[in-house]
Amino acid sequence: MGKMLITGASGQLGSAVVRSLVAKVPAADVVGMVRDKSKAQALVDVGVEVREGDYLNVQSLVSAFAGVEKIYLVSAVAFSDRVTQHKNVFEAARLAGVRHVIYTSIQRISDDFCPIDGVTASDLETEALLKSSGLDYTIVRHPLYADGLSLFIGDTAAQEGFSAPAGQGRVPLTNVEELAEGGAVLLSQSGHEGRVYLLNSGQAWSFVDIAAALSRITGKAIGYQPISNEAFVAAREAEGWPAHVASFIGGWFNAIEKGAFDQTSRTLEELIGRKPKDLEAILRDAFKL
Repeated sequence: MGKMLITGASGQLGSAVVRSLVAKVPAADVVGMVRDKSKAQALVDVGVEVREGDYLNVQSLVSAFAGVEKIYLVSAVAFSDRVTQHKNVFEAARLAGVRHVIYTSIQRISDDFCPIDGVTASDLETEALLKSSGLDYTIVRHPLYADGLSLFIGDTAAQEGFSAPAGQGRVPLTNVEELAEGGAVLLSQSGHEGRVYLLNSGQAWSFVDIAAALSRITGKAIGYQPISNEAFVAAREAEGWPAHVASFIGGWFNAIEKGAFDQTSRTLEELIGRKPKDLEAILRDAFKL
């Protein structure tokens, strides 16, 4: 097998994929791509080659992809020209002779149900570009990352309770490390070409369930109060959040409330060979309980 490259390798997801992959294949076969090598010492420490590349600079990508067989493409952040950046990756991959690209998309029940501003439209366009690129592809659709739950319901949720515009909506929260492990399995195996996989914990929970689990863990009566999306956004802006960030998180909650993420899959369990973490384990990690 040729070299495998992970983009965004100094970020949360990319670095987790690198750590998992080097436990499965020789570190010499793993390349971590970053924009700034000076911030990549942790990658050097696990023995992988570090290369610089920028999604907005095609030539830098061609150089970074030299000799690479597979790429794990960590999608560009919201509020940027995601499609152009992803298209640049696909163009550079073709020029460099890359065979296979794995793209990290966002879970959705359908292409047109309750889109999230800033990500859904660009995911759809990116997936279409990848499928028509001539490259072998695997698309993995990720749910809401459990590790970021405190951003959604507040750092003090496990002590004071929380309010959110999620109604009775359910979401299959999943730990980034386990999603990364699934990605590493896909990189290290063949036979996943031309596939679209939904990767999540295999269980979906409401925010009532989250409050109940926090109550069990802490021994306190942790409450969840449903509120309107408008009230949530206004409260976050009053706390000093930028308006576009408050609206973005509100968009996720709107999708959750409407049931856009109430879909589970056992694919991650099958890839990693065990059941993903349950809700209480997820919450202990997220809130360091």
